Amino acid sequence: MIFSRERILLLKLVIFGATGGTGRQLVEQALERGHTITVLVRHPATFPLEHERLTVIEGDVRNLANVEAAVAGQDAILSALGTNQRGPVSVCTDGVERMLKAMNSSQVRRLLVVSAYGAAESHHRNLYNLFVWASMKEKMLDKERMEDLLQHSDVEWTLVGPPALTNGPRTQHYQTGPDLHIAVTSHISRADIAEFMLRSLDDRSTVGKA
Repeated sequence: MIFSRERILLLKLVIFGATGGTGRQLVEQALERGHTITVLVRHPATFPLEHERLTVIEGDVRNLANVEAAVAGQDAILSALGTNQRGPVSVCTDGVERMLKAMNSSQVRRLLVVSAYGAAESHHRNLYNLFVWASMKEKMLDKERMEDLLQHSDVEWTLVGPPALTNGPRTQHYQTGPDLHIAVTSHISRADIAEFMLRSLDDRSTVGKA
């Protein structure tokens, strides 16, 4: 156990979606906090990070055996899955479905997942949602299916639904809540999303919440 301004429990974490912008931030900040990290990526040779507490496994999140191998022995799972693919997509739904099955067989309980504001319960009829659904409907449908899987599961889940993501710095100045007002200009950095997720790992008030 190490101490700074807050108590940090040292955990074994598996991170899915580690090659994306938010996933990369999760890996870097988790290592910075002293956690031991496993990532599952399709092309390990191109993964840019190396660390004595980082294990890189080759595999695909749609392959249950690969996901089970990555999840076994972990304390918690962090998912930042996403895709730039056009048309119908299912990577978030497929990935979380495999994670839930792997959690059941490995007795892992904690799962934090990046979704998106505008999916499921936050699918309000406001200007932000009208824009998001018009521009990325298939991705939002994938997020909604993923959220439904989590909300009908018995794991200790937390859904994180950010507005537009930026590559800005980690500021630690942001608002969280179950029903924030999101405007077309609302945004948050991927670094702050990662900071919030890691800080929420042992925050019981976020369990079962979006």
